[in-house]
Amino acid sequence: MPEVATPPPPAPVYLDGRLVPAAAAVLPADDHGVLFGLGFYETFRTSGGRPHLWSYHRQRLGLACARAGISLPSHALANDEERLRAVAGEMLKSFGVHDAVFRYTITAGTSNSSASGLSGDPLYAEPHELMTVRAAPAPPNAEGVRLHVLNLRRDSGEWLPRPKSIACANVLLGAAELRQRAAEPADEGLLLNREDRWVIETLRQNVAWISDGRLCYPDLALGAIAGTCLAWVLELGCPSAPRRAHVDELLQADAVLVMNSVRGITPVREIRGQAGEVLRAEIASHEDPFVTSLSRQWSEALDATARGA
Repeated sequence: MPEVATPPPPAPVYLDGRLVPAAAAVLPADDHGVLFGLGFYETFRTSGGRPHLWSYHRQRLGLACARAGISLPSHALANDEERLRAVAGEMLKSFGVHDAVFRYTITAGTSNSSASGLSGDPLYAEPHELMTVRAAPAPPNAEGVRLHVLNLRRDSGEWLPRPKSIACANVLLGAAELRQRAAEPADEGLLLNREDRWVIETLRQNVAWISDGRLCYPDLALGAIAGTCLAWVLELGCPSAPRRAHVDELLQADAVLVMNSVRGITPVREIRGQAGEVLRAEIASHEDPFVTSLSRQWSEALDATARGA
């Protein structure tokens, strides 16, 4: 009888300075992250064991915490990239992989009832930090993914630019709708806003399209998350323009793509409507020179991170 390999133990979870088994990673019941969904997170990938685009993630997280009155302590991983890299390395080793996807979360903790908001004291001086690891997603079809326009509308968020909040019910409900469409795992649900049906973002990624040699993307004032991959793309200096667009504009575009810091640049091959009907098929986004250039530069950036450049 062939020997059955023993599966590796579950990856540990980083909680408030310690690596613990997932079952032991427990937050207090009075944490305002637990009670009210007050907290923020960053999802990042590693390349060569190093966090990719971490400076972008750190900046976004810091802005969100400051706006919410959450003080990030000096010992937090968010404030020490070298230690973050060391902890991520330990988790990768336990997980048995060289690279993976991490979620780093800050929950508000218990409020400082004596802080008025005017005294300069933080409303939340002792937040909790949590980091988990999971396998990187499989790459999508070479031609790209499908976009499914969802019936569910994007909520308006806490403030602008929209933070990456742990209050994710809107996205979870959208994911449930997408599953009912018999979508492939890499497919994306496209969210519109309630009032005018402007294109906002997908469930997991920013959306963009190429028109007349320009990268167009939804105006962040409409409520999309200010994505780290999008920020990286815009810093490349390519011709770009924020837009208030309906789905029809994507149907006329030269190419359509989605992007985030885990999957990078992904072309879109098909767009389907709210009833599942095909609105546009066989989009050759993967052959568009603008998209292929972005994909190449993304791969080069990953290589640079792996080298520590």
